[in-house]
Amino acid sequence: MTPRIYTGKEAEAARTPLEGALLGWSAILMLGIFLIAIRIGPKSVQAPLLRIAQIWVAGLFCFFAGVHRGASFYAPEGPRLSDPLIFLSMHFGGLSVALLPARKAWRIAPAGMLLTLAGDTFLAREDRLPQFFLRLRPLQLLVATALITLLGSKAQTVFRTEA
Repeated sequence: MTPRIYTGKEAEAARTPLEGALLGWSAILMLGIFLIAIRIGPKSVQAPLLRIAQIWVAGLFCFFAGVHRGASFYAPEGPRLSDPLIFLSMHFGGLSVALLPARKAWRIAPAGMLLTLAGDTFLAREDRLPQFFLRLRPLQLLVATALITLLGSKAQTVFRTEA
């Protein structure tokens, strides 16, 4: 049995459940930790940390894709055709960030995060994602976009020779 902080039904929650806030923000906080470590650490750790951060960002996209897919199971009318398409496109975006050369990946990641923000907000307004997403996602994904942009800026200087 898994201990739960929130005992209600997340799909019906108007306010962000505590466990959702803790887990959601801790994933974004890691981007800040990467940024600080890259800025204050020696030059020899910058490239490896940026590669790990790149994989972390890719994982975020794949995680958000899973959130979309999971939420579709709770919809009263059931999954729609667009749900697996959203899921697959977000996974493709995450895999692209993981597999592309660093300079390219860091260029597309902020746009992908902003698209996720727009999509999550739209789907929450349409009652296809939990209502608490209207509170959680805008700030969470704007902070993520800002941190990804800063990490990407650093990556452009560290990976100058990469095509």
